[in-house]
Amino acid sequence: MCYKDVMPSTQVWLYSLMLIALVLTPQQSTTPDSKPPRIQMQQKDMCCYVVQGVNPVYPKEARLAHTEGTVKLTMIVAASGVVTDLQDVSGDPLLSDSVINAVRQWRLQPILMNGNPAEAEVPLTFTFTIYDPPKPAYLHLKNGDVIRADRVREFTDGIEYTVGRRSHRIPADSVWIISACGYGCVPGGGPSFNIRAIPLLPSKTENRAASH
Repeated sequence: MCYKDVMPSTQVWLYSLMLIALVLTPQQSTTPDSKPPRIQMQQKDMCCYVVQGVNPVYPKEARLAHTEGTVKLTMIVAASGVVTDLQDVSGDPLLSDSVINAVRQWRLQPILMNGNPAEAEVPLTFTFTIYDPPKPAYLHLKNGDVIRADRVREFTDGIEYTVGRRSHRIPADSVWIISACGYGCVPGGGPSFNIRAIPLLPSKTENRAASH
């Protein structure tokens, strides 16, 4: 058989091998790495995942104006547990700013889906309420002490409480919480979605200045 008769068959055989190799070779993606999957979570699950939670502060301006209400937002959490985005949905701007500033500092445990880290989207609702101070009231101080008071009022320049007929004043930032019970009854752990505070009153100096 002459060379010119063999060549076409050899070429067909080589091309066939090349096509088979192309089919069997895994195709490498030319696109960037895909983002981790995102799962939908509920607010009630946060108590199990938040390892560093900062609770919103009831803004003084809102308390003076007796502003109450709910703040709704959507939180996006990266696979690492870091809050990457907060989408403001509704709520008074003063209250919303306080919530966003707090939640931005949250750190969560990595959230897994099928054993792999995943992003999470969580709708959150915070409720701000102003309530009349209880009688008697218990002032839980940040140093661990508890003061029982017959009456308590908070002014912009401090907290005034009465025991018997004697009144006392302490800085507001020395008090952690004011509640209706003493030792062993203050809830703890996990983020709080109910932000409560007693009415905030202008200082007596401000009141006297306003009356003149």
